[in-house]
Amino acid sequence: MASQIPALPQSYTPRTDSVFSDQSGFHSLDSNVPGLSKVILNNLNMKDYGDYRAALEGKAKGISFRNYKEMFQKMEETFKFCTGCNKLPEHLTEGQTLKRCVKCLNVYYCTKDCQRQDWPQHKKVCKMLRLVAIDRLVEWLMFAGDLPFPTEKWSKSAAEVKTWDDWLSMQGDLTVRLDNIVSGAKMAALWNNACRPRPDDADLQQSLWRVQSEFLSRVLTVGMGLQHFGLDPCAKPLTIHLAGVSHNETMGARLTDYDELNCMFPGHQGIEIVMVGPEVVDGSILRPPLKVFGPKQRVYISAYQALYHQFWEEVVEKQEAAKPDLVIGFHPGFHANQGLLEGWLPTLLLLRDYNIPSFFTVFSELELRCSLQILTELEIHIKGSGPNPFTSQKPEQVQACPNKPLVYCNSHYVSFQGLLPREDFGADSFHMFHFLAVQKIKGKPMMAFHSQKEMFEKMEESFKICAHCEKRPNQLSNPQSLKRCARCLNVYYCCKECQKEDWPKHKKFCSQLRLAAIDRVVEWLVFKGDLPFPTEKWSKPQSEIKNWDDWLAMQGDMTARLDPILNGTNMKDLWTNASRPRPDDDDLKQSVWRVCSEFFCRPLTIAWGMKMLGLNPYSKPLTIHLLGAGHCETLAARLTDYDELNNMFQGHQGMEIVMIGPEVVDGPIVRPPLRGSGPKHRVYISAYKGLYHQFWEEVVEKEEAAKPDLVVGFHPGFDASQGLDEGWLPTLLLLRDYDIPSLFTALNETEMTYSLQILLELEMNLKGSGGNPFKSLKPEMVGLCLNKPPVYCNSHYFCFQGLLERVEFEEPEEP
Repeated sequence: MASQIPALPQSYTPRTDSVFSDQSGFHSLDSNVPGLSKVILNNLNMKDYGDYRAALEGKAKGISFRNYKEMFQKMEETFKFCTGCNKLPEHLTEGQTLKRCVKCLNVYYCTKDCQRQDWPQHKKVCKMLRLVAIDRLVEWLMFAGDLPFPTEKWSKSAAEVKTWDDWLSMQGDLTVRLDNIVSGAKMAALWNNACRPRPDDADLQQSLWRVQSEFLSRVLTVGMGLQHFGLDPCAKPLTIHLAGVSHNETMGARLTDYDELNCMFPGHQGIEIVMVGPEVVDGSILRPPLKVFGPKQRVYISAYQALYHQFWEEVVEKQEAAKPDLVIGFHPGFHANQGLLEGWLPTLLLLRDYNIPSFFTVFSELELRCSLQILTELEIHIKGSGPNPFTSQKPEQVQACPNKPLVYCNSHYVSFQGLLPREDFGADSFHMFHFLAVQKIKGKPMMAFHSQKEMFEKMEESFKICAHCEKRPNQLSNPQSLKRCARCLNVYYCCKECQKEDWPKHKKFCSQLRLAAIDRVVEWLVFKGDLPFPTEKWSKPQSEIKNWDDWLAMQGDMTARLDPILNGTNMKDLWTNASRPRPDDDDLKQSVWRVCSEFFCRPLTIAWGMKMLGLNPYSKPLTIHLLGAGHCETLAARLTDYDELNNMFQGHQGMEIVMIGPEVVDGPIVRPPLRGSGPKHRVYISAYKGLYHQFWEEVVEKEEAAKPDLVVGFHPGFDASQGLDEGWLPTLLLLRDYDIPSLFTALNETEMTYSLQILLELEMNLKGSGGNPFKSLKPEMVGLCLNKPPVYCNSHYFCFQGLLERVEFEEPEEP
């Protein structure tokens, strides 16, 4: 029995646990500018979210205005808040007024001070926001009927049209079509009633094209998906389901909206488009899907209001609609919050288990990365991903955060089909599995091999994929044709042509990938006990050790420590069983050092944080919480793993390290934390399995563990997490509200930048950020994306403490 779409909230309650993306959108607005969603609803003459959704679903009177002028004024008022301090008009002090930026005519400020302080951020996007301001008015012509303008029949095959330039080259001179719209009565009415001056004709022509591109982007992306999966509508009729559609795709939708497919595939056998989603808006397309194939050379559009898995159970399984040849999702957003993920999860599993070719788009590379992470965790077989050559050309602003980088509809894509074959798990997955081969989680073996040789053979097989065409052994007529790059011994190619075409990309990283290939084998010695090598007591105070060179200078000649490892039995057995030749001793010494640097960078980063935040373990015992700890930090962890802190702070008053995270692995460190101070001159390690805010409530608040002097997070990844609200958000707010000194690390500058953006939105008081002088020196591959720049553990840091102080501006005196 299919579950019902969740009932409408009875009051104005934006939240993130809903399958309705607009409801979580309202929540996002209020998170950045409190009260903004209520302003929007008021301007739509609606009392709450229930009215809004009922109007969209045709269950209540829709939005109405007395005239165009009122409509455009109301629309403009939804953008009226101070971009500097987020004040709405109703919160302004007497005498204050919101003034628009004269350059972009898009954002407002309540004082010159706010504008001046915001300018370093706003100047990066001011020019683009000017275009956004024009486009959101010109877009009205879509509903007025002037757009989209008519297009020409294709003079090239779909396979030859690979970019917008290819498409435009078939359209000839667009001037006549654009001029007719620019000089038309509806364009005149638009700017006579808009709350801003009319742009010049050249600007309006460019805006018309951008708005048109967003409309056509969906159709051309569908065509791209068909070609991606080798589906030919000229060979047989095709059924395409658009899953997760909303009012964006269905409000004002017409039965002719996908007729560009007729131009793309002339003489096709028939194409059916079925739009499915809980936010489908009532209209002409809301009609039953076809039970049998429709007329040839026509596109038939229908729509169904429900979650996709409900539609499958209620309609497809009852044979009241055809099973799809392809499923498309435009900006599904399942990474954004728990409600949307829960709505999407049954659908994603259905698509996987029924082996349905699927092609989804996202707004940005960050969203793509988050989505790929979720699909990978669901063991879905990803076929491809990257920038969409038919991305919309119309920039979109984040309404409540106008200075954020602008995004573009259908900017990136990900394609997937079926379940990931077990033998095809990627590098990162197998990296964890080979650890599990020699360890136990909760006392149960997770994976076992007959021998070390089998373990390394399996590990090597996980990398066997052509780095250029991404074909795997089971997709080749001769699986033995996959050959390794002779330089790096890390990536494979199925033929010389693939290797030749991939070389311009691969040559940038070939030497680093060679090191990564050696390191992932040598890393096994950590679990055999040969690594990390012993270190010396520090001959200098911690304040003088500012980078790895300073640390190495205190270690003296390490030959005597490295030679026994290189000549030992474990190293010999390692390369006897590994599926590659043994490197020379110099390479192995360097690899041993890189692997150890990843191990030592954690205690050294903790000390770096203590120094920056003014914590002294000589003056009092310190408690340090490592939150978000996972299998990387706790699998095979030992009670001595942070003893480098003893070398660093000789004679300290005692340090306690408590590792907390939902992925903590069972072992000797899983023991109760200390209630009081531990022994002097010692580091005491314990671990707790759970989210940090749960640990705080269940242990710290009950005084079963000491409150932390410092919280450290190694690669928390909250910038990429679809579960931010449930996982990291309560923890971040706890750290902020309890004013706890915190230091987090990131894998690269991009991850650090996104994390800082989130912390700023949470009004965290940032203390510093930058490159970590004690980052790991061991390059890490990015999953199966072999020709991407390697990343390094703890590469960057950012520290924060407490709530950002708000500065109140005095009213300027009257002249």
